[in-house]
Amino acid sequence: MRRFRRFYYDVFSHFYDRFIQLHSKDKGSELRNFLIKKSGIGQGDRVLDICTGTGAVPLAAHEVVTSKGMAVGLDFSSGMLHKAKDKARENGISSLYLVMGDVSAMPFKANVFDCVTCSHSMYELKSEARMKTLEEIGRVLREKCRFFMMEHCKPQKPFIRFLYYVRLMAMGSPENRRFAEDEVPVIKMFLKDVKKEFSPSGKSKLISGVKYLQK
Repeated sequence: MRRFRRFYYDVFSHFYDRFIQLHSKDKGSELRNFLIKKSGIGQGDRVLDICTGTGAVPLAAHEVVTSKGMAVGLDFSSGMLHKAKDKARENGISSLYLVMGDVSAMPFKANVFDCVTCSHSMYELKSEARMKTLEEIGRVLREKCRFFMMEHCKPQKPFIRFLYYVRLMAMGSPENRRFAEDEVPVIKMFLKDVKKEFSPSGKSKLISGVKYLQK
């Protein structure tokens, strides 16, 4: 099953950017800019984007953290990472770090990132993998630093909503529908000060939480 998922995303990488634009109506990359602005990252910060896909978020983060910081994209699909590498090259960026790996067992030391992001991907993970991934996010984040997760809102049109639910079931597990409808309780299991807000278009939602070390 895992091999099939990797093959699926390797193929999907050729259509991914266009699909996201059509699904979210985000032709001007407003969602990416909204996420970066809300993250509060600044020059010199270390930012990790998980399930990075074709690298739109770490590319935008790199513009903010500059060469004094670090923007890292993590994904298990070589096809997605090749697309991200091509984008970086087209934009003349040689200091973007793209890592192939498992989000539920991240190849990073603890307490190293000032911000972790995940855009429109967490709902596709199976329940067990999602829990391990959230635990890993808490591990790699520095204390008092925040995780930001952006997801699609439930579509209003019946047919589009049906396709949305089919995707949730096909790429994850039955629990994914419950998670997609209300992510906050799950995020609260791993992080504190959990907040939820909506994008200007109202088609996406942003959930965030802070890491505090246990006393």
